Amino acid sequence: MTMNGTTSSAVRSSLPAPLRTAPDMKYGWDDVELDFDTAAERIVKAHERDGVHRDLPIADLKTWAIAPHDGNFALVPLARHHPPKPLRANGFGNLAVRLGAPADFIRRLPAPLQLATLNYLLAENDEGSAATLRLRNDEVAAIVSGRYAPLDPAELMQTIRSALSKFGILNDVRVRGVASGLVDNLRLVLPAEEEAVKSGDLSAVGLDITGSSFARSSVHVAPVIWRLVCSNGMRRAERGAGLSFRHVGDSDRLRDAVTEAIPSALVRARGVMDQWRRSVAFMVEDVEMQISALRELSVPEKKNLESAVLRETGHAALPQHVPLYDFINALTASAKEAIPARRLDIEALAGDVLTRHVGRA
Repeated sequence: MTMNGTTSSAVRSSLPAPLRTAPDMKYGWDDVELDFDTAAERIVKAHERDGVHRDLPIADLKTWAIAPHDGNFALVPLARHHPPKPLRANGFGNLAVRLGAPADFIRRLPAPLQLATLNYLLAENDEGSAATLRLRNDEVAAIVSGRYAPLDPAELMQTIRSALSKFGILNDVRVRGVASGLVDNLRLVLPAEEEAVKSGDLSAVGLDITGSSFARSSVHVAPVIWRLVCSNGMRRAERGAGLSFRHVGDSDRLRDAVTEAIPSALVRARGVMDQWRRSVAFMVEDVEMQISALRELSVPEKKNLESAVLRETGHAALPQHVPLYDFINALTASAKEAIPARRLDIEALAGDVLTRHVGRA
């Protein structure tokens, strides 16, 4: 209670509510069995449903301000030559990073403090103030620098299609996973390179090709092993291996890089398959400690992994040790509980766990 008899909660309730952000594009992941063209069309159509896309280059972001608009944050030009442009959550995050502002803290402030803080930082920001607003239906979906090179869904899908055709595998691949949203992903599998790592348990060589229209990531081409019985995927994050390309420079460079990365990633995927074959001869000791040591996972994600280990092994309680093959399958199964971007991270962690135990192929 305060000195004048009002409670602190009453004081808080008298303050203006925080401004909000407009929602980002809905995310989704579908385990499918499709030809390439049908799967690629799913991603393109999902982005079309998200709204009309256009880019608005801004010569000087300091000539814009943050203002309220229907309870949301919006960017408004001081010259008023554009209507207010509501900020989506991702666009707000881009702006906060640009200004060096703690986004989560700003979100909790009363609206007047939010506006005062952001506009002060915007006016005082010393970084280059040129920017491009990536708009969907006149909402700011992302804020990128002038060096940003787009490779949006339609262009990325066409690039992948041309590369698969060039290397003679367009009609051989099947798409077994389609993700769309802030991060897009196609999981391509080669049924001709499918084998039973364990009796009756088929796994196939494949690729994940990941991109984003929202300044969220580079374009990635990742080797994948895909397990038929449960539609699980295990990725290997090829850090520094020339399979990840930032959205800088020009779009032609990105297209060429993705095209050349596809055969390289397939070679690496065959190496991961060799590791996967050898995993059946390894054991994970002290399972509880091994799960606890996975610092890349949050507490809820570790709980999901524990549950998946029980399902995979048929035990009622965590066993002392399990086959590495079962442990990795449990980790990739637990990834399905996450949003697409996080699912891909956890599946890449499974690839790391495999390499830690088995070594490089």
